Amino acid sequence: MRENMAYNPHFFQLRRPQLERMLEIVRGTESAEPGGVVFYGDSLTQLFPVERLFPELPGVQNCGVAGAVSEELLWLADEAAIKRRPRLVVLMAGTNDLGNTVMASPRDVARNVRDLVDLVLGNLPEACVLLWSPLPCVEEVDGYRAKPCVRSNDLLRMILGQERELIRDARVRFLDVFDAFLDERGRTRAELYADGLHLNEEGFRRLADLMRPELLRIGDSPQLTDCYTGGSI
Repeated sequence: MRENMAYNPHFFQLRRPQLERMLEIVRGTESAEPGGVVFYGDSLTQLFPVERLFPELPGVQNCGVAGAVSEELLWLADEAAIKRRPRLVVLMAGTNDLGNTVMASPRDVARNVRDLVDLVLGNLPEACVLLWSPLPCVEEVDGYRAKPCVRSNDLLRMILGQERELIRDARVRFLDVFDAFLDERGRTRAELYADGLHLNEEGFRRLADLMRPELLRIGDSPQLTDCYTGGSI
């Protein structure tokens, strides 16, 4: 995060809240039970009340880091995911890459996510990854129309498509939830947001409802290695 730095040519800066959150995750790893479901990503994950909204899923763990960019998630992957030995990692990244931090391209985001998926599944060969799309933002509030950044719904929509091109692993499934947060005219449904970027309670419930069929299908699979045939939904 840049905050008020006058000069910073696309170098991410760690700040105290993130470091504190990372330490919280590291401490939590020590007591995490294996075989659970890890949600990993940025603030949209950290604020997602997954324990409350998915009571039917055993071993749900929230390892979201507010403000994280896709490259940063690689730095913490061992503590946030690998050492916890989950059966499933639910992952989303990229929204912050388009903000006023590193201002990366959708292709850059997809490369980092590809490397993250490879790192996780290379160490957890029997696990699966559910990769969900970034959500649209309210551009007039938290996009390029309001701030000095490159975040736009056109670029946010591109990220999942780039990930589909780069990630070829039958243990990964893609979940496109982007259009579910748009109205019939293609505008972001602001009533689902607490601000222009983060969801409110109604928005998180909608997101949970979209994820639930996939999560339950994986949880009901008798063998984790059979939980995916690959593909997208």
